[in-house]
Amino acid sequence: MGTLINAAAIIVATFLGIIFKKGLSEKIQKAIMFTLGLGLVALSLGWFVKDFLVFDGTSFSTRMDLLIILSLVIGVIIGEWIDIDQRLTNLAFKVEKKYNLPPLAKGFITATLIFCVGAMAITGAIQDGLGLGMTTLLIKSTLDFITAMVLASFLGIGVAISAISVLVYQGSITLLARYLSSYATDDLISSLSMIGSIILIAIGLNFMEIKKIKVANLLPALLVPIIYTLIMSLF
Repeated sequence: MGTLINAAAIIVATFLGIIFKKGLSEKIQKAIMFTLGLGLVALSLGWFVKDFLVFDGTSFSTRMDLLIILSLVIGVIIGEWIDIDQRLTNLAFKVEKKYNLPPLAKGFITATLIFCVGAMAITGAIQDGLGLGMTTLLIKSTLDFITAMVLASFLGIGVAISAISVLVYQGSITLLARYLSSYATDDLISSLSMIGSIILIAIGLNFMEIKKIKVANLLPALLVPIIYTLIMSLF
């Protein structure tokens, strides 16, 4: 249910953003995009540090360092080999051309990555699947509503199509959590959240035009902690 609300919020916000676009100059749109990227980097960094640092009462220490690095390296190798970023772009362009839609590739891909790879998307979907409530997804829906409205003001209707990605991605996690509840450990959730936060930082850098990163090619990194946890559960 939480994912359905999230997807609906994105669709409604997209159309509101398109309506209000007329009142935003190109200069303001670029400023909003940079600011959104800056905020995304700051928030994601905070989420990462919260999961990464552990305070034992006297000093700080880090955890899952090797798993995070290996996940990112293995993930980007797989992503670059498959070239997920280019495949997503080609898919969006095909839909755009077939149905004579306005440019939507950038909006679809950017919004999909922002809404799907964050810590709240993973944690909230898992909590919903485990029957722990959908509070996290409701909070995420509110944040996504604001973000979708801003994104749609300069990226267009493609942002609304990302709601399908949210339904498939978060819905799949929720269903898996229901059937694999015994494997959804705190460490697994934290590792997925940390990797998701790093990917969000990369998206923020793209928004700020500091560095062009093929963010979609980092997505396979999210599978590594899951596979690792499943393997370790066998021993």
